[in-house]
Amino acid sequence: MKLNIILLVLIPISFSCSPTSTILNRTRLISFYFDKKISKMSEKDFVNISHQRDVIQTKVEYAYGILMEKGDRLIDDDYSKGMRYYKKANELFLEAKQSSLTILLERYPNFNQWIKKDLNINFDTRDTHDLYWLAVSMAGAIQSSRGSNPYELINIPTIGKLLETAIFLDSNWGSGALYSAMMSYSAIRPDLSGKAMKDTVDYYFKKALQLSDSLDASVYVSYAELIHKPRQERNDFEDKLKYAINMDLNKNKKIKLNNLISIKRAKWLISSTEDYFLE
Repeated sequence: MKLNIILLVLIPISFSCSPTSTILNRTRLISFYFDKKISKMSEKDFVNISHQRDVIQTKVEYAYGILMEKGDRLIDDDYSKGMRYYKKANELFLEAKQSSLTILLERYPNFNQWIKKDLNINFDTRDTHDLYWLAVSMAGAIQSSRGSNPYELINIPTIGKLLETAIFLDSNWGSGALYSAMMSYSAIRPDLSGKAMKDTVDYYFKKALQLSDSLDASVYVSYAELIHKPRQERNDFEDKLKYAINMDLNKNKKIKLNNLISIKRAKWLISSTEDYFLE
């Protein structure tokens, strides 16, 4: 079972000597960069919570933005090679998930009970970051397992609970990241289908666009995959992807690399259109 979980993940990496668009096509070089970076970061003292958060974010960004993207492109033509990328991504997601849980458990010893029950915890806005990255890690662990670990599926409702709580605490956090994530979560909710599911995704889509000033290409790519692709709306699918591809990257340089990765995915999806649509 492959879950189409497409979460907004910002990847603030700087490659100083070469054009970023060229570097993105060199997966081995990027993997070497991330592997060295994570190894070096892991050598440092984990007492500092800011450092712990940096490690979590780096692992998730690497897993989503590089490894999962590469696995997606390989899986149909070379299953074994594609699965190697998924497996490596899954390991990183599980590590990030455990680290995120540890941070929240240190602050709230009954956090696990809160997840399982309606136990009251008085979260504050500083928790938004940790709740989001725990949700993203859980979602990544599910998707990268490609159904090999059914146990992870029980975390689907938890992902929603984490994101809804984060939105309640600070809805503007991440310039639409929370709403973009809710788009993907809403599309796989077992209690939503048909028009109700689409209406819910539409709501979060509009909120994500509003908070990102419509400058985040990943929001358009996600909507194309979550809604237009399964509904066989080919023209709308292509329109969303073309809009993302033609986006001005310099209007928000903070997410330029994130947009480049999304645009690269959009181009790949358009090149595979014939595989997705019956007509």
